[in-house]
Amino acid sequence: MPNATLWVVLSGIPKMIFGQLFHPLISKLRGPIKQPETQAELAALINQTRTHEIRAGYTHRFIRLMFVTVDDRVFCRRYQYNEPSWHSVFRSDPHGQIRLDGVEADIKAALPADMPDILPAIDQSYADALKKLGASFLLSGAVDKRAQESTLEITFSPRSQVQEPSE
Repeated sequence: MPNATLWVVLSGIPKMIFGQLFHPLISKLRGPIKQPETQAELAALINQTRTHEIRAGYTHRFIRLMFVTVDDRVFCRRYQYNEPSWHSVFRSDPHGQIRLDGVEADIKAALPADMPDILPAIDQSYADALKKLGASFLLSGAVDKRAQESTLEITFSPRSQVQEPSE
């Protein structure tokens, strides 16, 4: 069975490489991206874009991360478990930003209130997203217990609704 596993890994690599090579061209052809103004628009933008980044607060650096959607809800998971991390910062202060193909949006991140009920749908969304990227070989890490426990729900939160820390 090791040969079958190797084939799964190798067969996804060309799709990932071509996706990265052609992403700038596709972005140019698509034209400018509209700033999201609602949760539904944010979820739609997640599904339309390829480069997803997140930052906790407004001063930390952006890091690349995969977001998935379930209906109009947006979720993300950790894939590295070092501390301190962006995840631990969000657990203490839910405000931050995401950047989707260069478009920034203010967000809040928190554990989903209905975590046990929504987990199967989130796992399926990760499976679908990784298959689309040609990276199905990453699925076991994306849906293991540790990753599931790190799931955060991202909600749209315009800056006007955010209380920024005073200097």
